[in-house]
Amino acid sequence: MEEETQQTRSKRIFVNDVDEYSSRNIAQPVKICLLGPPAVGKSTVAKKLCQHYKIHHISIKEMIEEKISQLNEMMSETDSEYVSEEAKAAAQDQLEKMNTSMDMNQVVDILREKLNSKSCRNQGFVLEDFPKTYKQARTCFSEDTDTEEQSLDLMFERSEYNKTITPEHVFVLDASDDFLIKRIQGLPESVAEKMGYTQDEFMARLNKYRHLKAGTMLDFFDHQEIYTEHIEVSADDPEYTDVLKKITEVVGPTPEEQEEENRKREEENGKREDERRQKLAAEAVERKRRQEDELAESAAQYDEWQKNLQVVKQEECELQEAQSYDLRSYLMKYVMSDLSEAMAECCKIKPEDPVDFLAEYILRTNQEEE
Repeated sequence: MEEETQQTRSKRIFVNDVDEYSSRNIAQPVKICLLGPPAVGKSTVAKKLCQHYKIHHISIKEMIEEKISQLNEMMSETDSEYVSEEAKAAAQDQLEKMNTSMDMNQVVDILREKLNSKSCRNQGFVLEDFPKTYKQARTCFSEDTDTEEQSLDLMFERSEYNKTITPEHVFVLDASDDFLIKRIQGLPESVAEKMGYTQDEFMARLNKYRHLKAGTMLDFFDHQEIYTEHIEVSADDPEYTDVLKKITEVVGPTPEEQEEENRKREEENGKREDERRQKLAAEAVERKRRQEDELAESAAQYDEWQKNLQVVKQEECELQEAQSYDLRSYLMKYVMSDLSEAMAECCKIKPEDPVDFLAEYILRTNQEEE
């Protein structure tokens, strides 16, 4: 700690880049601009959004107070090793300008410094109730910030904007004048005075807001194709539950919610894959069973066919045997006696043509018997 460098010490003391949400794991920062009339509940909604997404709340008043505190700390630093005299002089000069004549250019410079801080660039932010005019938006978010000498027509031309610090989502909380007036009338007098919500102050601020809204407050974002979402605030939603639901539906889930959603999706995909594999396995088992049944049925049919074939062969043999018995009887009765006698005579005589001799002998014998 004794060997801490000037850059590290200076950053540790004077730069408001303390990452209170360092554990937040998010691929893209959430950048929101929240607008609306006075007393509509912007601060409450902004804080709830910051808690939900674990991002940084930027209120112009608190941002200026924070900057003044940083400058005072720099001026009170006694060790020149960490803060040079030139840095102290610059801080004192800036502090005097802020205390004597705080103008909008100074506010925009402080805001751009805040938006470019590591914490806002890495995690994101909710910018509350700013900008209020087209010129403020262009000066704060455009790459070309030299708008002092530009004509109105040139100012309204689409310009390149700094995507790193420009909000990606713009929400306007809307409410009727009667609703807003009833709300401040329900505040304790001390609270109303502290917040600048006395009757005269509030009506002046409300009328100014209505006038600016009728002008060009949202045109800058429209020209950059960052479209505004209008959300109605009502007495039926005192905890802003519906408002937060609508905003989070547009912005998307938190990293934790996205991780949980991905986990559930992976589980569902895993279940479907298991079911698919089980179904395929069951179908394979069923196919194997059907094949085995078909083979068994074919084998049984073949055995039956073999049995039937043996029966047929046996019947054929018996038929042939029966037929051959009848033929033998016929030959013994009508042929063999005459043929045997003719053959015996043929053996005695031994003619040159025994077949012809047998035929003539049998024919002659038959004629003599007749």
